[in-house]
Amino acid sequence: MRIIKNTEISQTSLSKEQTLWVYCGLDCTLTHEIWTKIEKELGRNDHDYRKTYQFELDMLKPAMHMMLRGLKVDEKTVGRLKAPLVSLRVKLERMLHLFANSVWDKDLNHNSPTQLKSFLYEWLGLPEVISYVKGKQKVSTDKEALEHLIQEYPRARPFCRTILALRDIDKQLNILNAKRDGDGRMRCSFKVAGTETGRWSSSESPWGTGTNLQNITKDMREIFVPDGDNVLFYADLEQAESRVTAYVAGDQGYINACEGEDLHTQVVKMVWPNMGWSSDRTQNRELADRPYIGHFSYRDMCKRAGHGTNYGLSATSLGRHLKIKLSHATRFQLLYYGGVIALASLERWHKQDREGGFQELIDGGTVLGSGPSSLVRIEGAFPGIRKWHSAIANQLKESGALTTPLGRRRQFWGRIEDATTLRKAIAYVPQSTIGDLLNLGLYRVWNELKEDGVDILGQVHDAILGQFPKDKADVIVPKILNCMKNPMEVNGRQMIIPSDCEIGINWKDMKKYVGNR
Repeated sequence: MRIIKNTEISQTSLSKEQTLWVYCGLDCTLTHEIWTKIEKELGRNDHDYRKTYQFELDMLKPAMHMMLRGLKVDEKTVGRLKAPLVSLRVKLERMLHLFANSVWDKDLNHNSPTQLKSFLYEWLGLPEVISYVKGKQKVSTDKEALEHLIQEYPRARPFCRTILALRDIDKQLNILNAKRDGDGRMRCSFKVAGTETGRWSSSESPWGTGTNLQNITKDMREIFVPDGDNVLFYADLEQAESRVTAYVAGDQGYINACEGEDLHTQVVKMVWPNMGWSSDRTQNRELADRPYIGHFSYRDMCKRAGHGTNYGLSATSLGRHLKIKLSHATRFQLLYYGGVIALASLERWHKQDREGGFQELIDGGTVLGSGPSSLVRIEGAFPGIRKWHSAIANQLKESGALTTPLGRRRQFWGRIEDATTLRKAIAYVPQSTIGDLLNLGLYRVWNELKEDGVDILGQVHDAILGQFPKDKADVIVPKILNCMKNPMEVNGRQMIIPSDCEIGINWKDMKKYVGNR
């Protein structure tokens, strides 16, 4: 047997195939050598990482199963979806070129950031939109930048809307055109340790086929079908991020809202208690669905703005994200988790928008001080969330590290005082906890239900995709839901995140299972 020492590789003559052998050998031997060193450190410091490490190792088994199994693709559906997209893309591209030629006498490549920057910010004279990538300023032409230009500058609208439409079509065509393997299936790679939160990431398969199966839009899911006499199932954790946020924040009002019939309607009731609520759930839902501002209902606002506020978005960022005025974003956050604001600001906003509800804040709040510097303190529906944010900031300053209720610890290396670092820290515990809870459920389904004919096919952040014999739903679905139900202790309370399960003949057209639960 030939022995090759890594210290002599540069002086060794190897064929292409031998080079690959050596590369694989080094992957194994160096990994083992490194492991013998770090194994001793896993339980030495102020935290025992061995449980997390073993959990990650165990998850490699179902991950590898799904990577090898892949998803069956219905090529007839692919053809049916693809034809109109190709036709529409041609029309939109011609339209964009026509628009562009009227400005700079040549076509415009919507996939070229360099051309887009020149066209939008030089030829159209639009103000540059700046984004921040890892703390560095960058002139942007991403989706958020184009949406901002659409909202603020009428002359940008025909160009930016067409570019966004083309980008959306390209994404759909990329999925439909993704390379299949020889058996006609689409596969991907699942990276068990692909993120800092512990959540999985996905990409094309190791053989360069397939695509990221975690980002398949609902319309494109129609192309994926079960094998043989199976049906697909899609089991997801219900309102998981909100529930974990409620329990880690320890806010009893938010916990009650999460455990109620409809979270977002419950939040509307608590943020706006004077809308004429009753004991009739249907009537309450209709009230929550009433228009609030712009294109949002009260319920939409609580769902979207509540999520952003839970994860530390400022009123300025929230307003920009939801495309609403700063005053309305501020009003929502004050009602949501309380705070203090200058009385003069509320009075000014009330004069500008007498139907905006700013006088209600003044009347319902506590005025502090007198004169021009007076402040108004608003209690808010869920003050525990703001207190939790402060506790996270203090913990970052003390240790720079956070540990989830399941024992996963993360050290934050960014600037502790930076707002971006704080937002990542606030999101870490809920997102990491959900990822681990989902994977625990996935592992149990894979490990415990094999004999029942259950075959897991994919992991989609807060849900698992799989298949089972179509005549066994009443037997198998309750078992899947039981595997997904894993109680855990958070701040001295037991938290259980319930699950829903949908079944169907493809990944898109699925219906909620309502059998023997």
